[in-house]
Order: sequence, then structure tokens, then C-alpha cells
Amino acid sequence: KQDYAVRLEGPIVEDILQFELENLPGQSAARRWWRRHHKAEENRQPGEAQVLLVWRDNEEHRDDIERHYLKMLTQARREVIIANAYFFPGYRFLHALRKAARRGVRIKLIIQGEPDMPIVRVGARLLYNYLVKGGVQVFEYRRRPLHGKVALMDDHWATVGSSNLDPLSLSLNLEANVIIHDRNFNQTLRDNLNGIIAADCQQVDETMLPKRTWWNLTKSVLAFHFLRHFPALVGWLPA
Repeated sequence: KQDYAVRLEGPIVEDILQFELENLPGQSAARRWWRRHHKAEENRQPGEAQVLLVWRDNEEHRDDIERHYLKMLTQARREVIIANAYFFPGYRFLHALRKAARRGVRIKLIIQGEPDMPIVRVGARLLYNYLVKGGVQVFEYRRRPLHGKVALMDDHWATVGSSNLDPLSLSLNLEANVIIHDRNFNQTLRDNLNGIIAADCQQVDETMLPKRTWWNLTKSVLAFHFLRHFPALVGWLPA
């Protein structure tokens, strides 16, 4: 699978340990005690990058990750690249994406080229029409399954984490991302994603869009809204 992870050092480690203590079930009493009393002393020295842990839960942080993405799209001036295994955000996010593209921001979206469920493919076609005709560059990743959830904006903002931009991640699951403000990290991630686009992706252009017949539109709309409103049931569907 094509995936991403980051090694973090510094004060952010303390935040991650605290998040794990408070949110991850199944830890033994001894492990919880050790976590509380073992402070990451060697990781307290701050580095050059600014790093923020954000998470999404079903209590006080229901839309924190999505809000950071929306703020990023509002602030973008030159380029945004998003790579997601599953991409079915709400209308507010889709509108913000097209709005950024229309004001001249170069938007590149990398998504699964071969989804593991047919309904995902059908629903994606509705997004293709909406996004491509709105100026968003959509790329299907073809080399192997895409599992990454990363994004970058301009030359300083980036995020890596567990959250897709889909209903399961944004409405049901416990998810966590780190927001990283660092030019070197941003450039490293940009080089990687542009390399993937050049070597392993096929761009979706208007010639590849499905014909806008009533049947195709109906299928796509039904699939999209099923994926949006019943995400917990999707996993039960046959592949």
C-alpha cells in the first residue's frame, strides 16, 4: 500500500501521549500508570517546525480536523495537494475546493484509481464531474492500493494522519492528524506527491467523464448520498 507516517520529536510527543491515554481503550492499568508517570524528558526540546495535534471524536472535537482543512483552503494562494484513500466530503468542503480553484489556486487531488467497492467508483463519478469542471485536477493512483491521508498548502502547511475526507472519518471514527508548519517538510512531501502523480497516476480529464444522462446522474447521486449518510453500512457491501 502507498501510505505515510512521520517521526515526531519535541513537545508534541507529550500531547500525543496524553491523547493516547485519554482516548485509546484496551490499555492495562499498569500501562496507563506508566504512561502517566513516564514523561518524555528527552523530547521536550522544541525544534524548528511548528506541529499541532488535532483529533476528531464524538464529544468536543467533532469537526476539528475538517475545520483545519477548510481554513487551509481559505488561506491557500498558490497550490493545494490532497491525497486520500477515500474522498467523499460534504458540500461545504467541495464548495471550498472549487472556490479555491476558481480564484487561481492550483488544486491537485490524488485518490484511489481502483476502489475496493463498486459503489465507491459510481459515487466518485459524480465528484469527477463537479470537481474537474470546477478547475480541480483529479488524479487516480494506479500502482497499488492508496492508504495515505496527507495534504499540503503553498510552501509551509502540511498534514499527515489517520483521517480521510469521508463520512466515516469526519462523522464517526476517532481520528488524529498532525498539522505541520515547516518549509522543508512541505517541500519533501510535495516532491513525493508530484513524483507519484508523474509516475503512477492517470489524470481525469473531461473526455473521461461519464455522459450526463439521467441514468448516470441518478446512479451517481444515489451512490454518493448512500456513502455520505450510511457510511457504517458500506463495509458490509460485497467488493
